[in-house]
Amino acid sequence: MPTLQIANLLLLSLLWGGSFLFIGIAVQEINPLLLVFLRVSIAALAMISLIPFLKIPLPRDSAAWKAYFMMGLLNNVIPFTFIFYAQTLISVSLASIINAMTPICTFIILALFKEELLKPNKIIGSLLGVIGVALLSGLTQLALHTDPLGVLFSFMATVSYGLSGLWAKRHLAGRNSIQSATSQLTASSIIMVPILLITSTPLPEVLPTNSVIASILALAIASTAFAYILFFELISKAGASNAMLVTLLVPISGTFLGVSVLNETLSLIQILGGLFIGLGLLVIDGRLLNLLPKR
Repeated sequence: MPTLQIANLLLLSLLWGGSFLFIGIAVQEINPLLLVFLRVSIAALAMISLIPFLKIPLPRDSAAWKAYFMMGLLNNVIPFTFIFYAQTLISVSLASIINAMTPICTFIILALFKEELLKPNKIIGSLLGVIGVALLSGLTQLALHTDPLGVLFSFMATVSYGLSGLWAKRHLAGRNSIQSATSQLTASSIIMVPILLITSTPLPEVLPTNSVIASILALAIASTAFAYILFFELISKAGASNAMLVTLLVPISGTFLGVSVLNETLSLIQILGGLFIGLGLLVIDGRLLNLLPKR
């Protein structure tokens, strides 16, 4: 992979790893549901503002918008809600490590719906990932008194991401990636409006602190809008398999930022669980097996 694409990969891992840090700061003062709305709506506005320059129009047919509304629900509204509530209960580093299960959950769901073949390396990789989450949910609770509900919420977010992968493969394949990102963020923003009204989500009684405002803007613009563009650029220039390496780097970035900025404590159990998930990703990807000598 060229040096420029490696740099883009590292930058993307920082943006997505940093999202967990931004969430951890913002949920201290902002209701998680309101934060979901702010993330998707600000990101949608940022993406829409780029449409005239990119010359990529939004879809006009109702069938496409129906697909994007479902994608927005599965890929943004549901997982963001789970992650934001999870981070009111668990640390930034733990949330980012569990999020690395996303590709594994995606494969399992695609296999269940017969969209992927059950190859040995993918089965073994999935089992390793499940062991990693089991370590994080069970042993972490015993050793660090971590709220198991936070771990469950984080894991449910990865399941929703997996379902969004199935939906995208069946209904959004072949569509322009920037159009898809902009449309699903727009749809997600619209979905969140009635949710906020029905749940009577409270607004902050006082103006949030500068650090929270900065975290919300960074989360929406840098870790969502710009990260989408960077991710799709990586896919087009370096290929999907290389772009997915970011899933190995995000927990490292998220953990580093959580420990260095928020002074979180990283336990041996968290490291062990993260290693199992990372090993599972490598086995599924096939690169690890390719390094072994062939007879």
